[in-house]
Amino acid sequence: MDRERIYFFFFLILVVFFILAALTMLMPFMVPILWSIVMGIVLYPAYVRLNRVVGNDTLSALLMTFIVFLFLIVPFSLVSIMVLQQLVEATQGLLTFLQKNSYREIVENLKALPLVQEYMDRLAPVFEFLQREEFRRLMAESLNRILKFFGDKVGQVAFLAGRNVFYVFVFLLTFFFILRDGRQVLKRFERLIPMDQEDLESVLGTIYRTVLAVVYGSIGTALIQALLGFIGYSVVGIEYALLWSVLTFFAAFIPPFGASAVWFPLAVFSFFSIGLWQAAFLGAWGLLLISTMDNFVRPLIIKKGIKIPYVVLFFATIGGLLKFGFIGLFLGPIIFTTLFALFKIYERRILNQGT
Repeated sequence: MDRERIYFFFFLILVVFFILAALTMLMPFMVPILWSIVMGIVLYPAYVRLNRVVGNDTLSALLMTFIVFLFLIVPFSLVSIMVLQQLVEATQGLLTFLQKNSYREIVENLKALPLVQEYMDRLAPVFEFLQREEFRRLMAESLNRILKFFGDKVGQVAFLAGRNVFYVFVFLLTFFFILRDGRQVLKRFERLIPMDQEDLESVLGTIYRTVLAVVYGSIGTALIQALLGFIGYSVVGIEYALLWSVLTFFAAFIPPFGASAVWFPLAVFSFFSIGLWQAAFLGAWGLLLISTMDNFVRPLIIKKGIKIPYVVLFFATIGGLLKFGFIGLFLGPIIFTTLFALFKIYERRILNQGT
């Protein structure tokens, strides 16, 4: 083996080693860094337009960072605090209710509701199922797990709050430098990759379109669904409407039921506990407005940006969520769409060249 080849492999091993070492050190900050990259991609056109007016890269990036802090971080923090308060109140109310009422008393109270008595003949099988020992054991085990989960989280509030404040700082700092220096870094990155310029632009364009499709198609529609849910829950008079709307937001990402996994049980609850017209209103509101976003708007937006089969997108989204958390909404589709783009490049450059 000649000296140049030895040098090449030694240099390659050295580079891989230091890249892995750098990634290991960055791993604790990976979530806020990835979010800053996503937001930088989405808001970069707005930064460019602002920079045309301001005429200074640093000042424009600083202004955009302040805008993101003011209109994204602050509202999100306030909503998180209010949701946490409602969650604590709801948990305390549930514990108090369970301490004062046995399981049998709860079932009897349900039977005593006026609407239940009107349809008792039809609902008799349901109450027979509720009184079975297997169902009671399942409910007790599920409730204990839920309470233990919330108890552990409440115990970690101080740690989580401090960590999130630090994450916000990392996010804003990284976001600032992505806006100001992102184009130069991307150009240098492009020069280091030994790919044809057309193929490289195809891969980067695929990542860009995927990020935009997920932001507007998934997160954007989920936000609208959460807002519509909050309006519907408030009109009906359901307690902790903000908490339920946040749950609607997260449920919107989980197929096949999506947001209906929240609003439909609440409509059933309204039927038993609030009133007939409230249940009918919430059912119609959820079916015609909230779930319309799931069935029509979201697929239309995502289909324009992500050119992969729906079943692949399904596993990419769910797999990303399970493996990487909320940021997996982007990582899962990006990994699969980039893989499909590489397959096309391979087909065009390698297979067709062989024929």
